[in-house]
Amino acid sequence: MGITPEPERPAEGESGVVLAGEATMSGQSQTVFVLLRGRRPVAELEVDGEDFPRLYCQVRPLPGFEEVRSVLEKAWESMEGDRGISPILRTRLLRLRLRPNYGGPLITRVTLILDGERAVLRYSYGRLARWRLRRWARRAGSR
Repeated sequence: MGITPEPERPAEGESGVVLAGEATMSGQSQTVFVLLRGRRPVAELEVDGEDFPRLYCQVRPLPGFEEVRSVLEKAWESMEGDRGISPILRTRLLRLRLRPNYGGPLITRVTLILDGERAVLRYSYGRLARWRLRRWARRAGSR
């Protein structure tokens, strides 16, 4: 069992949910997160589907990604075989962070499970990041 296939897009004229950072005109741009390990970018994650609270992404590896790939794949194998949560918790030790293409603060609470070139992403803002996000949104709204 792999990650769910690419989701269906709403037909023309239908209303659909627009992801944060996705342009409203069809085909313009999608949300892209840069996956950071420490301060170094290791991959780009292009969101192509969502099933709250999970986002489904295409992974575009950057230099340094191979170092984290094995840990992320073991987390997926753990989910598939019901082998416990410890491989998933090990992904926390990688200190992964996300930088969204639409701006805002870095996201530090990241869970990423890798299956080949596809990934399931789940994240949340910590207390400080939520404060920074509100401040960023206020500044962006006043321009």
